This record gives sequence, structure tokens and C-alpha cells, in this order.
Amino acid sequence: MVDTFELKWQLLLQSKQVDEIEALVFGVLDWFVDIVSMLANAKNYLPNLKAVFLGDIEDRDCMISSLPQYDDISSILLSYAQLEHIHVRCNNGRNGRTGEKRPEGMRFCSPLQHNYLKVLRIESGGLNSQTLIDISQLELPSLEYLELWLGAPEYGGNSSINDLMLIISGQKFPKLRYLGLRNCDYTDEIATQLATSPLIRRLTELDLSMGTLGDEGLLALLNSPFINELDVLNVSQNYITTDFIEKILPRFELDCQIVVDRQQCSKYVEPIQRYCAVAE
Repeated sequence: MVDTFELKWQLLLQSKQVDEIEALVFGVLDWFVDIVSMLANAKNYLPNLKAVFLGDIEDRDCMISSLPQYDDISSILLSYAQLEHIHVRCNNGRNGRTGEKRPEGMRFCSPLQHNYLKVLRIESGGLNSQTLIDISQLELPSLEYLELWLGAPEYGGNSSINDLMLIISGQKFPKLRYLGLRNCDYTDEIATQLATSPLIRRLTELDLSMGTLGDEGLLALLNSPFINELDVLNVSQNYITTDFIEKILPRFELDCQIVVDRQQCSKYVEPIQRYCAVAE
């Protein structure tokens, strides 16, 4: 008998304790398995499901650009009103088998309100601009943790600062405490906009790691009147120079922790020559 994912899934749904399951982690490396639909259709079997992770596959097993793509995640939120945590790691720009571009990317096609979701994490080599617009249109009154890997154009990352402005301005997600806009090729622009945003007053942690942040972007944040409202500012794995870290950063009287390790280059690099960390 072929031990397929579909068979394992059916055996799980037939188990006596299926209604007690609170978390599911999927590590399926198959573009032809529609996990999202299977999960949405199983809602009556999983009344206590609170957490879902799609794409639990490490780089050593498969690069992020070759992971399966999940087209519309809305059905999971619509099916599980009690869900608190959703984490997706996916390819968002190309077919992992053929290399063909898939510009539609991952979507939240149904504008909706979900009252219990606390954590939304999306890891990708490149998020489509429409995906960010979709997220900005979601009503998530309980959301505390939002992490987005924005990525590079070569892998579907065609977004711009304009696609993030509703989030950055603080108009969305009133309970947000952690904001991660990571793996981005326009991190300086994000930092400049956040520096004057009242959103920082509400955050405990701002994570801009793995991107293209330079000295100018970090300086804008450090000069923000709200910088000490943060507990942690993570700007690791960017393009901040050694001189800035050693000579300028110590001049600021900060109450928050600044994480600056693993910079991509010790000296100044022009913005056009910078690249985000997960771009392959």
C-alpha cells in the first residue's frame, strides 16, 4: 500500500482523539497536494484547532524558492474561527518544478474579520504586492504578532512601501506588539516611515532583520521620538557599517535593546548593491 499524505490525513481524521488536536504542522513537499482545501474541508473534525504551520521544511531539504505555493489562505481562517496562530513558509513567485513564474502568489482573497487570530507569520523569498494589500484589509482585532518576509523581485517580491502604509501608520491591528518586516530590499524606506509613526509607541519589538537597512535608515529610527518605547529593535543581518555601530550608536541614550549582529558588510555599500538575505 502506498503511504501517501492523503492516506495519512484520512487516518488522522478517523482517529478517536482527532477532536482534541490543537496544533498541526505540515511538512509536505508536493505541489499537487492541496493542503489548504483539505484542511478547510476537515473543520468539523478539528473543533479545537488553534495553530497551523504550513511548510515546515528546512533549507537543507529544499530551498524556499522550490517550496509549494499556497494560493488562498482565507479558507483556513473562515473555517476555523477559533484559530490563534498561522505560520506559512512558502514559495511565492515560481513553480518549484518548472521554474515558471506564478505572479498571482499567495493570497487572502476573502476580506474577513477573525476575532481570535493572535499570530500571523509568512516566510517567503518574495511576497506579492497584492498579498500585502490583502493582509492590510483583514480585520484582526486580536493580532499581536505580525511577521512578513517581503523578499526579492526575482522570487515574486514586487511590493513597495506603499503596500505597507496601512500597517506602518498604525491604522490596523490595534493589539499589535511585534512587527517583523524582514528579508526586504527596501528596508531603509520602511525605517524612515516607521520613525515618525505612532505605531512604535504600541510595539514591544520591531524586527527589520535580514534586509537592506543602512546607516541612514537606522539613524532615522534612532532619532525617532518613540524609539525608547520599544523593548527590542532587531536590525541584524543588514548593511550597517562598523563605524556606525562602534562610534555613532553609543552616542544615543537608549532604553531598548538594539540587535546589530551579522551585518552583511563592514563598510558602506550603495543601496543598489544591497540584497536581502533570503533571495538565493
